[in-house]
Amino acid sequence: MGRIKSRINKIKSYTHQIGLRRVDRIKVFIDYVISNLCYGFSIDDYVVKGNGYTLSKYEKKRFFTLKRAFWLQDHVNNPEYIHLLENKVEALSLFKDLVSRSWLYTPKSSFEEFKAFVNMTPVFIAKPVGGQEGEGIEKHSTNGVSEEDLKTLFNHLVKDDMLIEECIKAHDDIHLGTTALSTFRIYTMIDKKGEVHILKAKYRVGTGDAITDTANGCIAYPISIKYGVIEGPGINEVLYSDNYFYHPGCDKLVVGMKIPMWDSVLEIVAKAAKKIPQVRYVGWDIAITNNSVEIIEGNHNPYHGTFEIMGIERLWWPKLKALI
Repeated sequence: MGRIKSRINKIKSYTHQIGLRRVDRIKVFIDYVISNLCYGFSIDDYVVKGNGYTLSKYEKKRFFTLKRAFWLQDHVNNPEYIHLLENKVEALSLFKDLVSRSWLYTPKSSFEEFKAFVNMTPVFIAKPVGGQEGEGIEKHSTNGVSEEDLKTLFNHLVKDDMLIEECIKAHDDIHLGTTALSTFRIYTMIDKKGEVHILKAKYRVGTGDAITDTANGCIAYPISIKYGVIEGPGINEVLYSDNYFYHPGCDKLVVGMKIPMWDSVLEIVAKAAKKIPQVRYVGWDIAITNNSVEIIEGNHNPYHGTFEIMGIERLWWPKLKALI
């Protein structure tokens, strides 16, 4: 009952926002129920991502909905292999030739090894080995820290099963003044013949003092895969507000910005996808520094809304089905 009530309230809010009369609101709710049953629209697909009230039957048939995203993942991603992406230590080992930054898995390391790491990398990021979407990430600096406090920190990291990584910085040409590392989400799909298709790409930039670019409503900007440029205004991925031509707090125009080393990004993503062909549909998180292109992680259940809410190309479901 709680879920149904939540959906009704969202529909009410949506219809109020677009100024519909009561009779039209009932029509919208009926249309949502039909869209959910026939095409798998979630309430967010309908209200936020697709503006479902305005979609034609033709468009709804081709819309990449949440239900279709779950179906796709279930049919092309072998569950016996997804741990290679979910476990960050296993992932770093698998993609070791595509990763330049230093890292250390604290539960399998001695205190002396930890001290050697922080002597070389006094500012580092700590991540839960099984965490996703930036949850539980910490940033530490050991400059001027006593031996006793260092031991306390080490014990905390071991107890919480944390991986630590060198803190890297975005390339100067794409750095927009935020404290978080800005990353690229690249979606790939391996077809039945084993060919890697690069489907969609976005640049995620944090706001405020967040540690990760996924926190506090990051702004995501669509990228032209062919040309490697920001092809349209950004959206807030929490509030779904759009038309960010300039990044908040920055006077630099983002739309039209050229992404450095873009050919290398596409090459590395294709190499990463081929290393785990049993998981055919993946959302890759990539960082571009002044010196390298880095695989951050791969996600076997990437956020599907990107396909229909941003960029020039929309109505993805027939294209994705053709690759299955």
